[in-house]
Amino acid sequence: MPKLPSPSSPPLLYLILTLMPFLVIPQSPTDQTRTTLLTIKQQWGNPSQLSSWNTSSPPCSWPEITCTSDTVTGLNLTNYNITGSIPPSICDLRNLTMLDLSYNCFLGYFPTILYNCSNLQYLDLSQNYFVGPIPSNVDRLSSSLRYIDVGANNFSGDIPRAIGRLPELRFLKLYMNQFNGSFPAEIGNLSNLEYLSMPYNPLFTPAKIPPEFGKLKKLTFLWITKANLIGEIPGNFSGLSSLEWLDLSFNDLEGPIPKTLFQLKNLSVAYLYSNRLTGGLPTPIQSLNLTLIDLANNNLSGSIPEDFGKLQQYNNEGSFVASEISLEDSMGKLRVWAA
Repeated sequence: MPKLPSPSSPPLLYLILTLMPFLVIPQSPTDQTRTTLLTIKQQWGNPSQLSSWNTSSPPCSWPEITCTSDTVTGLNLTNYNITGSIPPSICDLRNLTMLDLSYNCFLGYFPTILYNCSNLQYLDLSQNYFVGPIPSNVDRLSSSLRYIDVGANNFSGDIPRAIGRLPELRFLKLYMNQFNGSFPAEIGNLSNLEYLSMPYNPLFTPAKIPPEFGKLKKLTFLWITKANLIGEIPGNFSGLSSLEWLDLSFNDLEGPIPKTLFQLKNLSVAYLYSNRLTGGLPTPIQSLNLTLIDLANNNLSGSIPEDFGKLQQYNNEGSFVASEISLEDSMGKLRVWAA
């Protein structure tokens, strides 16, 4: 009697055909990144400016993308007229260190979803339509963050103390918002800060410049025009040993100019005009790199120190360029240029 086929195990082909729907072929890193970026593009309504983002080319060839070792590390979408919000999937780009979304039409509150971009070093959200306060836990942004620009939005309320807990921050730009609270002395804890910009925030609560700002030894640029500053310029600004550019114009600062201000060796520009500063001009002048001083529209008195006539600069050819001094009137409205 012939033997029947054994029913014990199905043929190998049958197994493969049966299990095929359950087999998942993993995407390559490039494919995963492309999928993420195309999803972001779709969430923004497929803007025509991103026409180069497609399935037929690698993301590292797209003009808005910066790559390091074939990994996406930068996304530059400045002035692309993008509307809506920032999708959470943007932080699926795990190696993203640079994100520039400036000059667009992003709406809503500060995008806390960016807390998940753990390697971010450069963040530019300027020139958009963000509203509301900067959150009190803004220090949950990447601890590697070196640059943040939230200027020219509609942020309001206080600048939170937590901004002073971003240890690597070099550039902090908070200009032209609707802040109607205060700015914190904790900014003075940013020991690596080189550039601080808070001008054109006239709704700030009237406040003195925190003396803690005098601890910013690496600061080269300080701009706080039209920000409702009151009181005196702190005497410990002598600690700003790297300062090159100072603009405190259009405020209500009063009292004397600190004697140590014009002893800062690297200072080249000082705008103190349109305040209520009083007294004489301090000497000696040891800021030998000064090229422009504007003290107009204050209540200064006395004579112009001879030291101002000793300022000198040299052009690229090494030729002498003399300072030019003009006294606008007897009320102490003084502008000094090095021409």
